[in-house]
Amino acid sequence: MSAEFESIYSEHYAEIHRFIYTIARRDPDMTDDISQNTWQNAWRYMDSLRDRKAVRSWLYSIARNEAARYFANRHVAFFSTALTLDDEDAPDVVDEQDSSFPEALANTGLLAELLGGLSEDEQRLILLHYAYDVGLNEIAELSGLNYNTLKSTFRRTMEKLRKAARDMERDTEVKEG
Repeated sequence: MSAEFESIYSEHYAEIHRFIYTIARRDPDMTDDISQNTWQNAWRYMDSLRDRKAVRSWLYSIARNEAARYFANRHVAFFSTALTLDDEDAPDVVDEQDSSFPEALANTGLLAELLGGLSEDEQRLILLHYAYDVGLNEIAELSGLNYNTLKSTFRRTMEKLRKAARDMERDTEVKEG
C-alpha cells in the first residue's frame, strides 16, 4: 500500500465509516460491505484523483456510489415504506438551505434529544443532509425515491424538529420560571 493512500485512509477512515454507517441504516454487515468496496475503489482509482485537496469529497462520492450500487444490486430499500408514500397535498416548497437546524448541530445534547423524537428514516434523512451535506436530490437518487416525495418528507421532518425545539424551549422556561 502506498504511503499516500495509507495517509488518506488513516485521515478519513472514521468519518467515511460513520457516513456509510448512516447510509447503511446502522447495519454493521451492510456498513462493512459498502466500506470495503469504497476503499477498494479509492485504492483502484487513486490515480484519477487530480486535486489532492478534494480527497474528502472524492471519498464521499465513492461511498455514495457504492451505497447506491449495494442497494440496487440487493434490492434493499434505502428507506422504509413509510417514506415512499407520496403526499400529493403537501406543498412542493422546501428550503434546502434552511439555517435554523444546523445551529443545533453545535449542541450535540440538544441534537441527540431532537433526533430521538424522529423515526430512524427521518434521522437518516436529517443526518445525511445536514451533517454530511448531501443534497436532497442526491438522497433521492441514492434511495430511489421520488424527489418530490423526499422534499415533502424533509419538510414534515423539519416541522417536527422545530415543534420539538419549541416544546423543549417552553419546558425550559416553565422550569426556570
